[in-house]
Amino acid sequence: MFKVGKEFHLLHVVSDLDVVDGWYDEIFAVRRFVRNTMKAAMRKASLVLIGDFVLEPAQPLRHMQGWERSALGRFYSKYGQHFHSIAWYVDDLTEMCLRLTEQKIRLFDMVGNAVIKPSRRDGAVWTHPQDTHAAFEFAAVPKFFIDPRLQPGWTTDYWRDRHPLGIEGASHMTVLFRNLEDSRLVYEKALGAEVIHHGQIPGRKRSLYFAVGEDTVVEAAQPLSSTTPEGKDLARAGEGIFSVTFKTRNLERAADYLRSKAQEFTEEGDSLVLNSDQAFGMTIGFTESNLR
Repeated sequence: MFKVGKEFHLLHVVSDLDVVDGWYDEIFAVRRFVRNTMKAAMRKASLVLIGDFVLEPAQPLRHMQGWERSALGRFYSKYGQHFHSIAWYVDDLTEMCLRLTEQKIRLFDMVGNAVIKPSRRDGAVWTHPQDTHAAFEFAAVPKFFIDPRLQPGWTTDYWRDRHPLGIEGASHMTVLFRNLEDSRLVYEKALGAEVIHHGQIPGRKRSLYFAVGEDTVVEAAQPLSSTTPEGKDLARAGEGIFSVTFKTRNLERAADYLRSKAQEFTEEGDSLVLNSDQAFGMTIGFTESNLR
């Protein structure tokens, strides 16, 4: 059985990569370790670190002929700025393809060709979002750039101890399901994840929290009302990635900092949630609560 490793990145489709990169710098003081253009995929993107968590803002290259038929182009044309996919490292890409294909999960390469066996052991493949209820990418540790988190001496001390947001890491990502029991087929059966917590907010959502791979918690959430943020997003964009929530050392200090940067947010129980319009279609939360 293949093993899911670290979170590789959470991909966020954007309209203007330059503007979004500037916002990440201003609000999070990110460490950007990749910024490139992939003409074959008709996109340009960055990889940015917030603590130990990587986000990938990616912009379709709308000046290229046929961009709207690319994977990101189709997504952007339909949903606009929104979270797109979760990527993880895996220890054996060939074995992963075999096992997921046995479970009738369709796999594709970067340009949308169907994959049964990866052409390269150091490459990457993507799942069909209808089969996994969100798009996933699985990749070998890449050779064309260096992931700082995998190097000796890597530390998240700056974001935790010195930056005003006090980010200790990602608490969890939230993925929306119409039927919560479908999440067990994806995370338990396909990825070998473990349920670590059950949750419910009456009238809003039911949740199962899965420990995935080395360092990821995914909240599978079923909205209970079409008027909640989760319900509205499910109606607009369908099943898929709704949000990422960061664990902070001091929620009050984080709120003061966000106000100083003119960032609007709402208070939801023991968390803060940024205004998604200011955050380029993302739902980003901050919490002091521990899930594990």
